[in-house]
Amino acid sequence: MPHFDITNRITQIRTRLAAENIDAFIAIKSVNVEYLTGFDYLRDEGNPHAVLITQDQARLLTDGRYLEVAQTQAAQTAGDAPVASPLWTVDDPAGKLVFKDMHEIWDLTSFKTIALEDTIPYRLFEQLKESAAHATITPAKNWVEDVRASKDRAELARIKTAQAITDQTFDHLCSFIKPGMSEAEIALELEFTARKLGAEGLAFPPIVASGPNGSLPHAHPGERIIEPGDLLTLDFGAAYRGYCSDMTRTIFIGGKTDTAECVHPTDQQVAVYDAVLAAQEASLAAFVAGATGIEVDAAGRKVIEHAGFGEYFTHGTGHGVGLDIHELPNASTRSEEALPAGAVITCEPGIYIPGVLGVRIEDMVIVTEDGSENITSSPKHLITI
Repeated sequence: MPHFDITNRITQIRTRLAAENIDAFIAIKSVNVEYLTGFDYLRDEGNPHAVLITQDQARLLTDGRYLEVAQTQAAQTAGDAPVASPLWTVDDPAGKLVFKDMHEIWDLTSFKTIALEDTIPYRLFEQLKESAAHATITPAKNWVEDVRASKDRAELARIKTAQAITDQTFDHLCSFIKPGMSEAEIALELEFTARKLGAEGLAFPPIVASGPNGSLPHAHPGERIIEPGDLLTLDFGAAYRGYCSDMTRTIFIGGKTDTAECVHPTDQQVAVYDAVLAAQEASLAAFVAGATGIEVDAAGRKVIEHAGFGEYFTHGTGHGVGLDIHELPNASTRSEEALPAGAVITCEPGIYIPGVLGVRIEDMVIVTEDGSENITSSPKHLITI
């Protein structure tokens, strides 16, 4: 599997520093520290990790509990930019990370301007203001997230593997699910299967929503028993080597049981499903580098509105996927930014009629200069089981 291009990531942050005439950038959000260093030991905002980037240094700060694993992982992940090279030095303040430690180790007095991630806890922000009172501190909104929006070869390889596991899991579920099972039972089988196929876990808590529960876009699997005549929405993804996948399929429960004959979808169920599928195809055709999220969203939303279900499409069309299950870029009525080549983004229109039913169909695509590559292979016709 290819190495991450850590050097390029650092270079893009340095370009931002130069463009905004800022001396130093500090990242403390765990997922961004991981992205800039290859250090993925823990994804916990309470852990003491930070990265300092200037035009002539890039330094990872952690405490003694993580020093060895940080050196090892960064060396393995960064390829031609290992932790032992001049690009990386690892410091050990031997205690909980506070900006007092940063001030002493990094000598913040040499910086007149510091860009700081704007998601930092207020407590740490106050410490930095005290430790670097001489410096002007400016919020760095989405500095790393903007770089993360376009994936490199190594990231794409992991995301594709995660999605392949997700597709295989769905294929298994189509032969496993039967009337009489509960949503919770299906969710348990879903996670077990994904792990057995090589996932390190699920990318997020799965959505298994049957019948009227389908009108809740983020329904939690419960004890409801699926019945013939139900639509069943399955929204889930695998996590593989730190990266996520995301897919939704809505299927129809029509199987014959001891107490019920085989049933067929109603006219309403078919009309809703067909509208969602047509909307997804329209939005998929709109994905191309340079298009805005508004344009992609509008392409599918117009289809749903024309079918008479506009009021029931209550969320955006898509979101970026990578180290986080929700990251930049987005496709919605408010997403004015242009989509970059290399972005991995979902396409997931839906219709939700309260108390009646819900349908969502979701694929993941890689945005390219001349269109997109759909990396989701599960069938999208209305499957009846």
